[in-house]
Amino acid sequence: MSHSAQTVRLDQSNLEADYVAPQNSTQTQLVEIWEQLLEITPISIRDNFFEIGGDSLLAVRLFAQIEQTFGKSLSLSTLLQSPTVEQLASVLGETTSPSWSSLVPIQPNGSKPPFFCVHGNGANVLVFNELANHLGTDRPFYGLQARGVDGKEAALDRIEDMAAFYIQEMRTIQPQGPYFLGGFSSGGLVAFEIAQQLHAEGEQVAFLGLFDTFVPGSFPSVSIPERLARHWRNLFRLGAKYPLKMLRSAWLRVYNKNVCRLYQLFRINWLDWPYERKRRYIGICIRRAVKAYVPQVYPGQVTLFRASEPPMGWYYMGRDFPTPDDWYDRDPQYGWGNLVGELASHDVSGHHGSMLKEPHVAGLTEKLRASLDAALNTAELTGSNHVS
Repeated sequence: MSHSAQTVRLDQSNLEADYVAPQNSTQTQLVEIWEQLLEITPISIRDNFFEIGGDSLLAVRLFAQIEQTFGKSLSLSTLLQSPTVEQLASVLGETTSPSWSSLVPIQPNGSKPPFFCVHGNGANVLVFNELANHLGTDRPFYGLQARGVDGKEAALDRIEDMAAFYIQEMRTIQPQGPYFLGGFSSGGLVAFEIAQQLHAEGEQVAFLGLFDTFVPGSFPSVSIPERLARHWRNLFRLGAKYPLKMLRSAWLRVYNKNVCRLYQLFRINWLDWPYERKRRYIGICIRRAVKAYVPQVYPGQVTLFRASEPPMGWYYMGRDFPTPDDWYDRDPQYGWGNLVGELASHDVSGHHGSMLKEPHVAGLTEKLRASLDAALNTAELTGSNHVS
């Protein structure tokens, strides 16, 4: 967080009405963790995590610290319902574990049909918080988080299985179509498969939106000479830190994968895995599912929201990912052209990692809202809405 942002927060916290001190040991420990992660002091027990600089990446570190300190594994989505120290301390004080579902009501209000949006590689749905807030209170927004992020259920490693499981969750809110679906990054593939399965059952999918989702294999394999050339270019771009960055990335990838294999080999119970290890294994399962998935032709319409800037930091990611070297030569349809009945595309500001955040999320929201409203009008012309 910038120094100016810290200064604003410190000035505000000098107001007596704005600051509420911890009332018990749990709140005190949580405040200490928050102040260390957010680099802000003092933090009131009624400060909202997201309003004082918290995001999904910091939330991962926060919940790892919570498990170490309190011995409890909580889903990251807990922050959406309990975003203050005061509320989170109450959750930690409960003797029974809170009920868990892949379906997270990020914004549950509104009379319009709900919008269901699937997680990306990060497995959690905190990244949708700003998008849901910008969409407003007239349309319910539900995120679908990966099974296993609660630390209790085993992770899924097939796109088809994820889709079938999420359909069951969606039907607890909306038993019948028309359905309005979306997915970010690899979550777009799951949303696509959800639409496929619903279509096969005779359900109406009124809208399917993909947020910067590439079809696996849509980028051609990079030849060995070109691969070496890219490494040389990256060495000139980043200097000596580039080979260190590559070695560290390769080591972490191999280490995390093999540690998870050892846990499985020795039949260590999933409940006993450390929070950070579970989170990394879920990511491995998602990447495994994406690699194995072969999308079939879908006869409906798909709306693609494309980031207009090259992904930051993706200097070389191997096959299936664009880099600054080939970003502007990429397939503008992201590989979906021959797989869908109709494809509508919208360019939005920002890159893959920032398009769902301020200041870019406002432009994305405007285009998403227009697309959802148009789809709703079409659905109302062809059939009734069956939201329970």
